[in-house]
Amino acid sequence: MFFSVATLFTLLAGEGLPRNATTESVGTHMGPAVDVPSPGFWDSEDGVRRGGQAARIEVDDADLNDGMSTWYRLAYVHGGTRLQVFEHSPVATVGPESDMMRIETFAWRLANEVVEPEHRSTAPDHVPGWARVRTGNTDGPSAGLIMALAYIDLLTPGALVGDLRVAGTGGIRPDGLAFPVKGIDVKVATAMLTRPDVIFVTRPPKSVENVTIVQSQKERIPAPGYTVGAWLNVAGYEQAGRDAAGRPGTAPVVVVHDLRQALAWLCGRTAGASVCAAAHRSVGIRIGDKPQVAAPATIIFGPAHPLGAPDIGIPCGELVYTRC
Repeated sequence: MFFSVATLFTLLAGEGLPRNATTESVGTHMGPAVDVPSPGFWDSEDGVRRGGQAARIEVDDADLNDGMSTWYRLAYVHGGTRLQVFEHSPVATVGPESDMMRIETFAWRLANEVVEPEHRSTAPDHVPGWARVRTGNTDGPSAGLIMALAYIDLLTPGALVGDLRVAGTGGIRPDGLAFPVKGIDVKVATAMLTRPDVIFVTRPPKSVENVTIVQSQKERIPAPGYTVGAWLNVAGYEQAGRDAAGRPGTAPVVVVHDLRQALAWLCGRTAGASVCAAAHRSVGIRIGDKPQVAAPATIIFGPAHPLGAPDIGIPCGELVYTRC
C-alpha cells in the first residue's frame, strides 16, 4: 500500500479531526501533541486494524531531558484507528520481567560499553531509577534500538546528534543486533508526524518508494579475516549519512540490523565529535557466538514530509509538520 496524496494531507493537516476530540493512548495517559486518523493499516495475521504511536523518549530525572537530542520510540496499536505523537509519557508501570524492562536493560548495558570509560555509569549492568525511560504501561521489545541510542546520548556530555530529530523501531540484543519487529508501515506513517530527520527501522516498509541499498553481509557472525566494522559495512552507512546531509529537506527511512550501523549513519549525517567517537568505539564490541541472520541493509530516501509539497502545488507554509 502506498499513501495517496489525499490520505497524507489528512495525516499532516489533521483534516476530519474534531477540534474538541479527546483520546486516551495505549501506554500513556497524557494527551497527544498530534492526533490524526490512521489511513487504514491492517494486521496481516489476524485482519485487525492498526493505529500507531510515537513517544518522545524521556527519563525519570526530568532535569536530564533538556540536554538530550530528540528521540522517538514507535509502536503500533492493535485495533487502533489513530496516529498519535506524544511529547511526554508517565513513569513506567510494567514489571521487571516484562519485555520492555528486559530490552531497556540490554540497551543500557550496550550504551555503557559504547561510551568513553569516564562517562559510564557506576551501575552499568542495571538501569538506575533516574535513567528509566518513561513508558507508562507500554510493553514489548521494539524500542530497544532507539533506547540504546538515547542512552548513549544520556551518558555523553551534550546532545549526541545536536538538534536532529530521530525516530526508530527495532529490538536490541546484548551484542548490538537490532532484530525485526511488527507494524513497520504504520510506525513509519506515525514517525513522519514527528518532523523527523531520520527514521530507523529493521526492514523496509511497503509504503515508501525510492530505495537505496547499502550492501552488508547476510550472516551475523563475521567470517575469518573480517573486522566487525567491515562485516557490518559501517563505512557504507557513514557515507550514506554524509549523502543524506547533502540532501537538505529529506527524511530518510534507514533500515539497520545493528546498533553500530545506526551510529555510523548518524556520524556521517552530523559529523559530530561525540556520536562519531561512539560509532568508532562500538565496532570494538564483539558480536555474539550464536549465528543470527540479517538481511541486506537498505536506505529509503523520502521527502521531509510524505506529501512532497512542491509536487502537489500546495505552498509549504500551508502544510503542517514540514521542513521546506
